[in-house]
Amino acid sequence: MAVKEKIERLERQKTMHSTEELDRLGWARYEEIKEELEAKHHGEYVVIEVDSGDYFVGKTAEEAFQQAEKVHPDKAFCLIRVGYKAVHNLKRHDPRICDWGTGSDN
Repeated sequence: MAVKEKIERLERQKTMHSTEELDRLGWARYEEIKEELEAKHHGEYVVIEVDSGDYFVGKTAEEAFQQAEKVHPDKAFCLIRVGYKAVHNLKRHDPRICDWGTGSDN
């Protein structure tokens, strides 16, 4: 499933977290694991399941999402590009995936 299809599917699902809460929780967890991730996976993608704190790293966003969904199907995730403030610019934002950032130093 392509990232676009995944975003469309997630739009149909529900989460108890607001966009701001997903962002805050995701970046808080990223800060805990930042040093290790940036040393080993700079430029790759990390998907964080904010309720458990579990995270999944992939060379692409799709790869990270696939790993995360195997363990946490139908959950909301925070997508972060390791070592960057933002993953990419989106024309339409899915409020279930925080793909922008305010918590990184880069």
